[in-house]
Parts: sequence; C-alpha cells; structure tokens
Amino acid sequence: MASPKVSLEQWRILHSIITEGGFAQAAQKLNKSQSAVSYAVAKMQEQLGMEILTIRGRKAELTEAGELLLRRSRTLLEEAENLEAAARSLNQGWEPTISIASEVLFPTGILMRALERLSETAPHTRVEIIESVMSGTEDLILQQAVDLAICSGLPAGVSGVPLMDIQFNLVCSPDHPLAQHQGKVTFQLLSRHRQIIVRDSGMSRRGQGGWQKAEQRWTFSNLGSARQAIVNGHGFAWMPTCLMSNELSSGHIIRLEMETPTKRQATLSLTQPNPDLVGPAARLLYDILLEEVVVHQNEFEKHQGQLAVG
Repeated sequence: MASPKVSLEQWRILHSIITEGGFAQAAQKLNKSQSAVSYAVAKMQEQLGMEILTIRGRKAELTEAGELLLRRSRTLLEEAENLEAAARSLNQGWEPTISIASEVLFPTGILMRALERLSETAPHTRVEIIESVMSGTEDLILQQAVDLAICSGLPAGVSGVPLMDIQFNLVCSPDHPLAQHQGKVTFQLLSRHRQIIVRDSGMSRRGQGGWQKAEQRWTFSNLGSARQAIVNGHGFAWMPTCLMSNELSSGHIIRLEMETPTKRQATLSLTQPNPDLVGPAARLLYDILLEEVVVHQNEFEKHQGQLAVG
C-alpha cells in the first residue's frame, strides 16, 4: 500500500483556512506563521498535482476539486480525532470492550439508562449485552465469560448484591377463554389451555420456571415473542409485572386470579464473576446500575402512591 502524500496536518491547515476565512486567520488559529500555512498549502497542491485553492482579493476560495477533497477529508480528520480519543481512553485504563449478562426479567429501561451514563464517561468502551434466561445466566457466571451479570439465581459460592424483586402475575388476553371464566381459576382449568413459556437459555436447561403442566405449550427463547403471543390471545402465562405494565394499563392483557393463592417472585442480583479482572469501565457500570435501580424503585413507589391517592 502506497503511503499518502498529504499529511493529516496539511488537511487540518486547509480546513482552518476555509473555516477561519483566510491564511492569516488560520495561522493565528493554529499558532503558526502565515508563511508556514502558505507553504503547507502550496506543497499540498504540488503533491496532489492540482489547484485546490484560489485567491480572490484577500479571500481564499476552494476550486471545484478542492471542495470535493475538503468534503472527503472531513471524514478522515474525524476518524483521526476519534482514533486519538480512543488511544487516550485506553491510556487512562478504560477497557476497549466489556460484557454483561442480563436476565431477561431485568427491566430494559434501567439497563439502557445505565449504559447511556457509562457512554458519557467511557465513550470508546464497547458493551456486549447478552440476554439470558435462568441457568443460562448462571452458566456465563460460572464460566466467567462476562464482566458483570444480572441473574435470578446466584450459583453456589458466588456472591452478589440484591437488585430488586420481580413479581409475576398470571395473565392472558381479554379475548382468551380464561378471561371469560366466571370465578377464580384453578390449576385443573389451566391445564386445559395453552401455556406460554420462555425457555431456559442454559446448556443443561436446569431452570424449571414454575408450574408447567398444561397439555399444550408454546416455548419461546425470546421474551418479546412470548409477550406477543399472550397479547394475541394464543395462551396464558406467568409474566413479570414490571415488564408488562404497558399491556396491563392499556388492557391488552388482564390478570387472572387463582383459587389457590399463589405468589411468584424472583430476586435479581448483580455480580462480578471474576472481581480481580474487572476494569474501571465495568466497575463504573456496576456502580451506575446500583444507582439506577434505586432511582427506578423511588419512581415506582411515587407512582404507586399517586395511584393510591387518586
């Protein structure tokens, strides 16, 4: 590959001449002599074998070819600036990439806010988000395949910080036959209808996910698909209330009341599978997640209080 004839510094000088309005102004902006700026442009035109600037009165103007080159060089300079910023970030110790396994039960909004805050401080750190279910998250923790993990069940010997309790409700579409049933629902009645299930993503699929005794079952690997199946009236399911709040408030799904009172919940915890190898970006995301969960809980309690007053 041939080496470029024109340096980045020469392109910067050309951009300064145009943005500042002339050679003298560019020289002042770049803290260079006017002769140095003029020489850089003359050398650039010689190296490219074409005229890119013309002088009209006291103002430097681009030729048609110069306008094209200026547009294309803008991307070159931006990439160079991004490269230098990334190098500074790495020099400060920020990891180039971090990964987090997030149990699908964890509210996406909280995770998105946390990631946005991380990007403000470590914009050049890429984040890989692995959406996992039950023992799938445990497998990633045990394999130390991720920097952070939000899980519903900590493996033996692994410590973590409790984040939040997730409540489950038995739900279905208002058009589903169960919604038309008079009285409370029994397990015997449920067994006659199709159950919607989200599959454990672990290799051995150790997670049972509660009662699964319906004769008909549709098992999804994606929570979004399972949610759509419920809304469309294809079956019933125990679903996390916090992830179905929009559908519940809009009436697209309804809660079913069991004859035998049942309370299903899962506690989500945040853990660092290998604390000794966690870098500054992963540690920062860990702290931000803890803060965002507190903010979310405060907002939820405030909303519940307003509903109670209303």
